[in-house]
Amino acid sequence: MKSKHQQTRNSRAKSQKKGHIGHILLVLAILGLGSPILQFTRQLASGYPLDLGFFESELSLQKLFNLGLYNGQGGDDWAIGQPLTTVRRANVERSLPELRAFALELVNRDRALNGLSPLVMNADLDLAAQLHAQDMYDRNYFDHTSLEGYSPLDRYLTVAQELMMIGENIASYEGVLPAQGLSERQLEDLQRGWMYSNGHRANILKPSFTDFGFAVVVGTDGRLYAVQLFGS
Repeated sequence: MKSKHQQTRNSRAKSQKKGHIGHILLVLAILGLGSPILQFTRQLASGYPLDLGFFESELSLQKLFNLGLYNGQGGDDWAIGQPLTTVRRANVERSLPELRAFALELVNRDRALNGLSPLVMNADLDLAAQLHAQDMYDRNYFDHTSLEGYSPLDRYLTVAQELMMIGENIASYEGVLPAQGLSERQLEDLQRGWMYSNGHRANILKPSFTDFGFAVVVGTDGRLYAVQLFGS
C-alpha cells in the first residue's frame, strides 16, 4: 500500500501536470486567436473590414481536420463555397495559366452559390492585372493607384481598346516559399480572404460584371502580390 506521504506527492504531481497542460492549451488558444485578430484589425484599419464569419472560418475544428482546407459558411446574407482543391493536390506547383483557370473557378463557385451568372476569362484583364502585380512587387508598394497615379481603368486602357467598367481586388503577404512554387492552396486562401472582406466581396459578387482577369507574382524573397480584375 502507498503511504499518505506518497499519495499526497502523487496528487501534487498530477495537479502540476494538469496545470502545465492547461497553460499549454491557453498559449495555443492565444496563438490561434492572435493571427485572425491581427488580420481583422489590419483590415479594419485599411478601410476594408472583415465579416465576423471570418473567425469561424479560421478557428473551426473543421479547418484543423481538413488540413487548412475549410472556408466557413460566409455571412448572414451571402455564402462561400467549400474548397475546390483537395489535400492531395493542394500543394502541387501550378503554372500561371493553370492558376488563372483555377482562380476563375473559385470566383464562379462563389458567384453561383449567391445566384449570380459566371464570369469569363479576359486576356486584356489578365495582362493589366499582371503588369500591376509585377509593378507593385518591383517597386515595393501596395495600392490600387500606381506610383504615377494610374487607376485600374487607366492601366486596363493601356493594353485594351474596348472601354469597360473596371473593379479590382489586390492582396499581398510575405513568407511564401518560392522553391515550392504557387499552388491551388494559395489561391483558395486568397479567395477566402477576399470573400470575407466586405469591399472585395462586393466586386466578386457584383451582378453587372461579366469578365475576369487574374495575376500573381512571387519573388525569391517570399513576397506575393495578387490581383483580380473585373470588367463589364
